Amino acid sequence: MVDKWSIKPSLAEKLVDILHFMADNTQITTEELVRHFNFTPTTAKRYLRQLTEFGYLEAMGGNKNRNYKLKEQQL
Repeated sequence: MVDKWSIKPSLAEKLVDILHFMADNTQITTEELVRHFNFTPTTAKRYLRQLTEFGYLEAMGGNKNRNYKLKEQQL
């Protein structure tokens, strides 16, 4: 059985690329991710949702105006 923490290496690379991109941006929208990485909107939303569920990003705003920012890491 595969749990939510077990992901394919190719997916992990994409998620890490998004986190690196986020390091240079205070906030990002789905549309910005689509333009930068050439993802489909559905794929971009899925990746952002996964990073939010994993605790790396914080979603702000409603569905149509949602922005994402890096979550403050607690030590």
